[in-house]
Amino acid sequence: MLKMIVLFIFMIIEVAYGTRLTLDERRQKILAIVDEELSEVSRLAKTQDFKSPDTLFRIAELNLEKARLFREVENEQYLAIPPEERARLNKEEYFSKSRKFFESANDAAQVVVKKFPSYSGIGDVYYILAYNLKELGRNEEARKYFKMASGTSKDPKISLKSNLALADYYYNDKKYQEAIPLYEATINRADDKWWTKDAFNLAWSYYRVRNYQRAISLMKEVHQKSGGKYVDMRSQVERDIGIFYVDANLLDEAVLFYDKNGLNYTEQFVKISAVITSQGRFDQAEKLLEKVKSMEKDRNRRNEIMMAQLNLFDKYNKIPAHLIVCRELVDQHLNSPLEKNHLERLSFHVNKKAAELQKAAASDLYNSVPKTKAQKAKESIAYFELAAKLNPDEKADKVFYQAETSYVAGDFGLAIKLYIDAFDYAKIKGNKKIMSQSLEGMLSSLGQSSLSKNVADKYYIQVYSRFIEVDANSERASAIFIKLFNAQFDAKDIAGAEATMAKFSKNFPSDFKTQEGMLAKIMEHYRAKKDYLSVKKYVERINNGEFKISNKYAEALKSLMTKIQIEGVQQSLEKGDKATALRGYHQIYVSSESTPKAKMNAAYNLAALYFEMGDTVQSSQWATTALNEMDAADVAKFSDSFLSMAAGYFLRQGFDQSADLSDRMLSKLCRENSSNKPVAYKNAIFIALANADVNKALEVRSKSKSCGIPDQTIAEVSLEMTKELVKLKRWEKVQMILEELESNSRNYPNLIRPYEDLRKEFLAIGSDEEAKKISEKQNRFYREAKAQKLELPVDALDLIAHRMLKSVEDKRLRLDQLTLSFPEDLFNSTVKTKLQVLDQMASEVNEIQKIGSGKGIVDAYRHVIFAYESFAKSLRDFVPLGKSPEYVESFKKAMTEVHEPILQNARKQRSEIRKLILDNKILSVSNFDVLFSEAEVGKRYLTEKEAILMDRGGRR
Repeated sequence: MLKMIVLFIFMIIEVAYGTRLTLDERRQKILAIVDEELSEVSRLAKTQDFKSPDTLFRIAELNLEKARLFREVENEQYLAIPPEERARLNKEEYFSKSRKFFESANDAAQVVVKKFPSYSGIGDVYYILAYNLKELGRNEEARKYFKMASGTSKDPKISLKSNLALADYYYNDKKYQEAIPLYEATINRADDKWWTKDAFNLAWSYYRVRNYQRAISLMKEVHQKSGGKYVDMRSQVERDIGIFYVDANLLDEAVLFYDKNGLNYTEQFVKISAVITSQGRFDQAEKLLEKVKSMEKDRNRRNEIMMAQLNLFDKYNKIPAHLIVCRELVDQHLNSPLEKNHLERLSFHVNKKAAELQKAAASDLYNSVPKTKAQKAKESIAYFELAAKLNPDEKADKVFYQAETSYVAGDFGLAIKLYIDAFDYAKIKGNKKIMSQSLEGMLSSLGQSSLSKNVADKYYIQVYSRFIEVDANSERASAIFIKLFNAQFDAKDIAGAEATMAKFSKNFPSDFKTQEGMLAKIMEHYRAKKDYLSVKKYVERINNGEFKISNKYAEALKSLMTKIQIEGVQQSLEKGDKATALRGYHQIYVSSESTPKAKMNAAYNLAALYFEMGDTVQSSQWATTALNEMDAADVAKFSDSFLSMAAGYFLRQGFDQSADLSDRMLSKLCRENSSNKPVAYKNAIFIALANADVNKALEVRSKSKSCGIPDQTIAEVSLEMTKELVKLKRWEKVQMILEELESNSRNYPNLIRPYEDLRKEFLAIGSDEEAKKISEKQNRFYREAKAQKLELPVDALDLIAHRMLKSVEDKRLRLDQLTLSFPEDLFNSTVKTKLQVLDQMASEVNEIQKIGSGKGIVDAYRHVIFAYESFAKSLRDFVPLGKSPEYVESFKKAMTEVHEPILQNARKQRSEIRKLILDNKILSVSNFDVLFSEAEVGKRYLTEKEAILMDRGGRR
């Protein structure tokens, strides 16, 4: 405590003599009085050894008064500093002088509180402490002492001020329920100039607890009392009371209040809407503006409300509502111009939204939500439309922006329409830049793959014709001319197409090729309509030099005239007059004026006509003529008809003609990618084989690789060819073809049987080694085909199974060679051996059965069945020699138990093979042997003479 008092003394001295601040005359006089009294009181406190709480309390009061004086000066000077310079100041340092006096007052009061807690004026000391702490920014401590002062001070004014301070604290802390009773208790007892300020806070507290009526009533009283002896709070009341009315839903009363006080209620409500908008109360602000808008009759004030609506909707991005207000204002402006201020703000909003929405539509943000992207574009286009209405001089630009927006949104059909409009508006104004940009947009839109054909067709002529208006001589214009011509022609605008052709000819006189193409289309149009007069007129104009054409096109014109001739012949044919048609085609073919193409067509039609008439010789001759004059593409085009003719010749016994036509077709189609080429190839070979002309078949086959015949087709005809070669014993060719086919493992299944004929031939000439190689090759083919899961022909399976039967046959032969005889040990040993061989045979039969050869299965079963039956019979019939009748009888009885199961097994085998034969419809010469016993041999029937098969040509 002693240390605190010493520090306190030093502080008093410092305050008394160490600090000076520039003060006005009034404050200097007051400060002189305060300093004089402070010096005297400080001296008195020292003589009292700081034991008088009254003296210490007075020191605190005097320091507090000095602090207030200096704080007033500091505030005035601080606020006089320019804001930018003020922002750089250290506020704490700037107010350091007054802070020292506050701290001195505080220290003096703290001494009283700590040293004299029972002091009668302790409540006033608490107040000084609270006030000082509040000024020092130590609000929590200040609040505590204000409460203590309120409860202990004997001075009603101190209690009142303490309660007001506490009320302000609660108010600032938004604890309005706690602030209200404190404000109510004080403003009803106080009548100083700050009453309006405190009542204003109380009104806001009522508002915050939704007691709107009391809040409004008190605000009106504050407004009424402001001025004179009270602090003037009218501007604040006028600013805020509207919010009270709004939240109380008493707009009509608010209007009366503002009218009564000569205020513009529209202006006030617009301000209120801005305030509550800043508080995030968007819906309430929107409803307020809409309500006031409906009440306001003055046009300019109403427009001001709509400007506030635009700000509100813009801030919260409420585009549909924003757009509605903009449209209303634009319509109003079109009827009667808006004030300059309103027009500028409206233009700002419209152009800003148009640009923002266009940017949104163009961004990648909405690519995953195409509906939203489309909506943004639609709204942007609407704003650009309003912008154009507000500034008609910029209509071309705004419509161009609309087109650009549609383009980025992917609505290319609408984009083209808008680009066209922008072009036309720009053309009126002479704005070449927009015209050029619009053209580029149109062309780019037309080139989009997502643009439907119907929409594109609708705009081709409009776009291309506008391009020609701007640019009719460039290289790009040449291509546009062609597109315009084609679009007009496709749209059946022949007159327009002819006009475009004439203009192109004028601008590009040396481009004969394009002009010829256009001429050809126009003339073909008239030809198709059978308007031969118009065609001939064009020909005459060309011949007269009106059009410059190449020699090639001159030939094409001849072809066109020939087509006209052919059409006349065709008409005769359609009427059934074949004789006239034949004469007409003959005349076309022999005419010197006919083109090669016309001759070819005439020859083909003659072949077809003679074919229909059944004249194979004439048809064949003209078909050969047509083929000779056709190129490969034409042959491919008519290949179906030629194949039909070749087939018809064959059926009519015209084997040579059929083979020749098929071969000639193949030669023409050799390098073509035609689906009929393999058919012609097969026909040529098969017909040659049917005609017993193997050499011709081999000649055709030699073309297979060079003509790109599929391997599968080559294999098919080659295997068929080997059959004929085998008959003719042309073994070298057989071997050559089979070895060629080996290069493709997929042919393995079909090579097993053909190789067998060659193997047998090698055996016949004593080439056992070659035969063995073929045998090994066949086995390999079988294994690899099975591994690749390829389908094997039945005859190949039969062959493989037949080879495996050799082992079964050998075992059956061995069984027959094992003879039963006594003594008993030898007999039993032989029986055991026979049983083992039978088991082996049964196992091999199972393996043969897996192959899948019906004949092999039947033959295998036949061997096993006969083996079982033979063995059983030998057991049944065996009689041991030199044995007694009793022994023999006993032996026979014992053997019955042995041979009966064996016979039973044989019968079981017959039953199994019977089921296999019937289920799988197996045809084998061994079927009878396994299905019937020896006693049923009479059931078998054989023909007296062997059946004969006809060859391919119907010959024996």
